[in-house]
Amino acid sequence: MGETEQMSVPATSKWRALGALMRPDGSRWAALGLLLALAAGLGLVGPLIVRVIVDRGDGGTTTGAIVSLAVGYLAVAIVAQGCSVIVAWFATVTAWRTTNQIRMTMAGHVLGLDHEFHRQHTPGELIQRVDGDVTSVSEFLGRVVPRATGALLTLVGILIVLAVVDWRLAVGVFVYLAVSIALILVMRHRAVREASDEMGSYALLYGGIEERLTAGEDLRANGAGAHAIWRFIEESAAVVRSALRRERAFLRLWWVVQGSFGLGSALALAAGGFLVARGTLTIGTAFLLFQYVELINRPLDDFVHELETVQKANGAMARVTDLLAIRPEIRDLGSTCPAPGPLTVGLDAVSFDYGDDDLVLGDVTLHLAAGRSVGVVGRTGSGKTTFSRLVLRLVEATQGTVSLGGVPIADIPVAELRRRVALIPQEVELITGTVRDNVTLFDHRHDDAEVIAALRAAGLESIVDGGIDRQLGSGGAGLSAGEAQLLSLARVWLRRPDLIVLDEPTARVDPETEARIDGAVRRLTAGRTTLIVAHRLSTLRQVDEIVVFDAGAVVEHGSREALAADPTSRFRHLLDLALDDLDSLDDLDSLDDLDAATGADGRDGAGALGLLDDSSVSAVAEVMSSLSGDDPDERVGLTEVAR
Repeated sequence: MGETEQMSVPATSKWRALGALMRPDGSRWAALGLLLALAAGLGLVGPLIVRVIVDRGDGGTTTGAIVSLAVGYLAVAIVAQGCSVIVAWFATVTAWRTTNQIRMTMAGHVLGLDHEFHRQHTPGELIQRVDGDVTSVSEFLGRVVPRATGALLTLVGILIVLAVVDWRLAVGVFVYLAVSIALILVMRHRAVREASDEMGSYALLYGGIEERLTAGEDLRANGAGAHAIWRFIEESAAVVRSALRRERAFLRLWWVVQGSFGLGSALALAAGGFLVARGTLTIGTAFLLFQYVELINRPLDDFVHELETVQKANGAMARVTDLLAIRPEIRDLGSTCPAPGPLTVGLDAVSFDYGDDDLVLGDVTLHLAAGRSVGVVGRTGSGKTTFSRLVLRLVEATQGTVSLGGVPIADIPVAELRRRVALIPQEVELITGTVRDNVTLFDHRHDDAEVIAALRAAGLESIVDGGIDRQLGSGGAGLSAGEAQLLSLARVWLRRPDLIVLDEPTARVDPETEARIDGAVRRLTAGRTTLIVAHRLSTLRQVDEIVVFDAGAVVEHGSREALAADPTSRFRHLLDLALDDLDSLDDLDSLDDLDAATGADGRDGAGALGLLDDSSVSAVAEVMSSLSGDDPDERVGLTEVAR
């Protein structure tokens, strides 16, 4: 499978995509357009009334008529202001409705993308794209679109009114408008480029913050805090520098535009005065020209101020459409469901790579019977994790066929696959919420009795006694690592899948908790097909079969007992590596020494006692009790017990 493809979307496509995203709220946007047209029309009526007042006042009309016109002007102004308030409120609400729907669309799209996509993109980056970019689009829709639409309607209305009053005034205003817009467009390029660079600097800053927060414990433990702080300072400084460059570019644009506005107003006054002096225009018409030029300057000034918002929305919408254009390699086109019950697992000539022609798995053929528990072992990079991802269909095979229950995995609907196949990861993700929320993952179809039964089956009686509505903090604060792992078993118990994949479920817990997890796992996996990916061989004491991966190939597959008894098998070699560690236990002098010596050794083996079955562990306990005695003859070698 190659890398997930990302397309660069042309400008026309991204705005067309925005229109498509706005379509569900089309009636609201149409209503907003009508309100904007009403507000623009009222804005044009006010200067026309002033024109009549000035001309009639100059012509000696009655006071009553002037007062009537003034009252009319006041009424129009009040209604226009009310329309402006309604437009601002309605535009904000409509924009948030639309962009919240865009957020939901993008979040669902991102969650549906392949494992490889999420491997290449950090959570911080995705948060910025799903929320930050959409917020920029929301500001554009809620603020810029109404103003731009209102401005366009106002400008068209002004040209129409002036063309009716005097076509020469309409031509002059049109020329002034064209020159002003051209000047803004010429000056905007530098400002737009600087704004884009600033957004890129912010993306790097947020991505770095997320990365260092995630690795905070490792950074502190290894004394790398100073390095992390300096990286933050460097990235923050880059943001400040880009912000200053952007601000200078926009400031230059603002001064040029303000100069053109001042010049336009001066020309309107001069031209009006000249034409009045020649008798071509009335004083009221000259005043109308000046007011309309001022009315033109206002939306152009707003456009300059909102240019940054336009640019952010432009870049944000490009990223939104680019993200929505990414298509997952894994398509939900299946229509065949395997028969009920435990699932068989089959790989036929399966190969897999991450798009770099470096095979992770090569021509693997493997068949596992239904209802069997299978230990999957191998050195780091051997392909065992990729094998589990293929079975879960988190990645798609480059070649060959993966089957579950005799059905090619691509022919199984994804919803059915997720219902019948479950993963218990090494690192459990808990969320802020109640115990019930963490077990059901907000699926309200399960009642309290089912949740309690699942927790008890996982050995979490203490949590049940504390109440399933007890709140857990961020990251599962309030639970130990062992309890969190057991809670992940309760999640799966609630679903009752037919195939379970366990990824080193006891890697991060103490021996006592490991025993509790082992018991819960035995109860959970009974009657189900189970794959246990493990480095610690102690996890595999109860499995039926062993599959050994090496360099992307299955090099060994058989029953655990047969492989452990075969001195030439690779699995026996792994056992012997771990049993060699028992030799060092013969010299222990106390139970404390034993506790310190029986942890995992970090190789593809296990802690020494982890290899022993229950009867052997009891025998070791008896041997250790002799360590407190004085008779050297009672110090039986632990290696002998293990062997």
